[in-house]
Amino acid sequence: MKGSSKGEGRPQAGRRLRKILALLATTGQKLHASLPVSPQEDAMLDGEADPDFSFKARTTIECVQGDHLEAVIAALQALLDETEA
Repeated sequence: MKGSSKGEGRPQAGRRLRKILALLATTGQKLHASLPVSPQEDAMLDGEADPDFSFKARTTIECVQGDHLEAVIAALQALLDETEA
């Protein structure tokens, strides 16, 4: 039966997972970098100006990346490290 052996398919799955991890790591950076920085960003960060759409989008990406995406990457990397040891 296909996939019944404990180690069967592990090298291929590991290669795919490494590619996914690289993609995840760069996706958040690319999303953040692709949005324009508001000329009033410093004032928005200081609470001196109301946030515009770009500012809100950039800060949302930063939060999701820090709170969720980095945790997913770390967990998947730990899985790779564990299974390849």
